[in-house]
Amino acid sequence: MVKVRFKTQLSSYDITVVFIALAYSLAMTYLSLLKFKYFRYTSFDLGIFTQSLYSTLHGGLFFNTLEWQFHDVSTHFGVHFQPVLFLLVPIFWIHPSAVTLLVVQSLALGSSVLLAYSLAKRVLNERLALPLTVFYAFNSSLIGINLFEFHPVSLAVPLFLLTSIFLVEGRERAFILTSLLLLSVKEDTFLGVVSLSLWWALRDGLSFESLKKNLRFIVLAALAVLYGIIVIKLVIPHFGRGYLYSDLYKHVSITGRKLAYFLLFNLSFGLLPLFLPRNWVLLTFPWLESLLTSRPSQYTFGFHYPYMLVPLSFVGAIFAIRKIDMRKTLSVLLVLGLMTSLATMPVVRKPPKEQFPIVYYSILKPIPGYKTAWKVVDALLKTDLSIYTQPAFYPALAVKRNVYVYPTKIVPDLVLVDVKTYRGRVYLKRLRESVKVKYVRVYSKNGIEVYMRSDLKLPLPLEELH
Repeated sequence: MVKVRFKTQLSSYDITVVFIALAYSLAMTYLSLLKFKYFRYTSFDLGIFTQSLYSTLHGGLFFNTLEWQFHDVSTHFGVHFQPVLFLLVPIFWIHPSAVTLLVVQSLALGSSVLLAYSLAKRVLNERLALPLTVFYAFNSSLIGINLFEFHPVSLAVPLFLLTSIFLVEGRERAFILTSLLLLSVKEDTFLGVVSLSLWWALRDGLSFESLKKNLRFIVLAALAVLYGIIVIKLVIPHFGRGYLYSDLYKHVSITGRKLAYFLLFNLSFGLLPLFLPRNWVLLTFPWLESLLTSRPSQYTFGFHYPYMLVPLSFVGAIFAIRKIDMRKTLSVLLVLGLMTSLATMPVVRKPPKEQFPIVYYSILKPIPGYKTAWKVVDALLKTDLSIYTQPAFYPALAVKRNVYVYPTKIVPDLVLVDVKTYRGRVYLKRLRESVKVKYVRVYSKNGIEVYMRSDLKLPLPLEELH
């Protein structure tokens, strides 16, 4: 049985960190909801998980139309195996909306700030733990995970820190149980569980006695590898058409951009994780996953992919500080890390004139006609008609099972686009080229246009919007 320990007396450091974590959660929740309000979630994933959870509440198993259209799967498990989603179903039932997922994500990553402090305090001391917590909370990759769509992997960030705390406290049963929960987050999370288990098993060095003493951690690592193989080779293909992402590693190469990302990411942690040789056991597998892929987003700031690297790098950083005398250089390294995070911060008010190629920015400027768009979205949610739309409107409409972002295998009843945006015009053109059915425009204001199939003679709740 896992025992939960509470400390009733809080120091001034503890109270300060509570406010830091609260400020982080509130700030990220505000920015996430602002981005949603302005229709700036345009990379599908928020809509995918919103629609997957909504369909589960209505008899489906994490069904979403995008992955059905793109990958011909009837459940998200045919693309990624993420059973942790079952834990989100009751939360989503309370308030079925993309907003719920954005709030959950910000709270989860805000809790990781508290856990980062708790770990640093146990390994080092309160005085060092406080600046390290600030250092962690301002990390550009952590904020990138928070603001790029919604992904269940955000839940793994606090879980990795929690497992590390259990290791430090010698609570092995709690570590194993939390590791099992981590494996449910995504099929590749086994890499982090393997890394953390082996890293701890080798904490006393590489010798027969050390390996014998820590055999249980090595066994856990082996079982995690076996789990990963079974999920990727058997479970996901059972639900889908094979593992879709194996092709990303067919043409392995190390490029200058990958090396630049590796350097800048580690600079954002003050290079601290690299100073302790044992940390290479902790970080090699997650880094290989990012650097050997052919998908540029996996080595770009502003995405969710470093969800293992962020907590594990922080763990490696605090153990490096404990093992190596850094009294003269630590403050310099922390400042260097903060400056790097500021330089790679993936948040801007409006699209930059010159895109920094290694950073994907979250834009906080509203799309044209966003207020009108919300009125139309609210009206369309009252209908049972199928809707084809552009990615910006997909998350808001994803509490319907018949909302689509690609004109294949469907003849939608309605079309919603913003013709003042490039994507809106492209998606409208794509529909006209793919679907041989006539549509008539039934609403147009501030660039927001709604089209209806000409053979439908149904009243729409749009009249009051004119």
